[in-house]
Amino acid sequence: MQVRRVIGTTAVAVLLGVLVARPALQTPAVRSLDDKALHEYAGVYQWEPNAFVYLQLWGEFGGTPQLGAFDESAEVRALHPTDRDRFFTGPGMAVATPIESRIEFQRDTAGKIASLTWQREGGSPRSARRVDIERHEDVRFSSGSVQLSGTLIRPTTGKKHPAIVLVHASGAADREQILPFARFLVRRGMAVLGYDKRGVGSSTGDWNTASFEDLAGDVAAAVAYLRTRNDIDGAQIGLLGWSQAGWIMPLAAVRAKDLAFLISVSGAGVPAAETTIDQARNELTARGMKPQTVADIVAIMQLQYQFARTGQGWDEYAAARE
Repeated sequence: MQVRRVIGTTAVAVLLGVLVARPALQTPAVRSLDDKALHEYAGVYQWEPNAFVYLQLWGEFGGTPQLGAFDESAEVRALHPTDRDRFFTGPGMAVATPIESRIEFQRDTAGKIASLTWQREGGSPRSARRVDIERHEDVRFSSGSVQLSGTLIRPTTGKKHPAIVLVHASGAADREQILPFARFLVRRGMAVLGYDKRGVGSSTGDWNTASFEDLAGDVAAAVAYLRTRNDIDGAQIGLLGWSQAGWIMPLAAVRAKDLAFLISVSGAGVPAAETTIDQARNELTARGMKPQTVADIVAIMQLQYQFARTGQGWDEYAAARE
């Protein structure tokens, strides 16, 4: 009887513990903050003498800009606000649950963000102070009749810097889309120029109607602009881009002579039409479509691209569609 009573008491205690702990396991409500409010937290934070994390707005996941943390250790997380100066993260940039870490920002006597404390669930808190190691300058330059707007980020030390132009992938992209891939270069003495794609943000024009040649012209215009500046080493300017930029950058390199380097991240090594056909073939196959049907669709696409490229073969293409 005594053993049963002990077991029963233990069971009740465990049950109460679960009920009490349950609210703490629930994901807190995410507070809605506009871009202006989130920008207050953006900047460079230093963990240790040679360890940094960069906070910036990034719209790569879901379209709506999120406050992202890009650590030089290669960890990337989205910060979800729960209250003023309080955020949480999930286990990835696009995954909010389960809660992995909680972040709290500290302010100085003037009310400005001075540091942050980052604590993983079950771990010890880690602090980083906000540091001023970058100069940000809004710039504008012309590409034909199109006016492009961007931001030039330079180190706070040194007089003349090598520079890198960030080149967009497909779709609507702003000046910060590629920045996480290059931000760490600033503290290593390089200037970084990111600009809003034509028709995005503060840039004029329309990327929807722009050819690869048009977009390459925009990149060449960015290089030409940098070469007019006294704080940039005109002989040490290169390009960094991903995905569609793999086609744009070589075209730009033909126009912008004597580029120092070109870095393509996940850029295609085959023509755009071949990439699109390959993507369609793989997606249709993954959906379980019959092999002959996939082959027929791919054949029609090949005829379509052939006509678009050469102006020949319309009758064959039309017959295949019928």
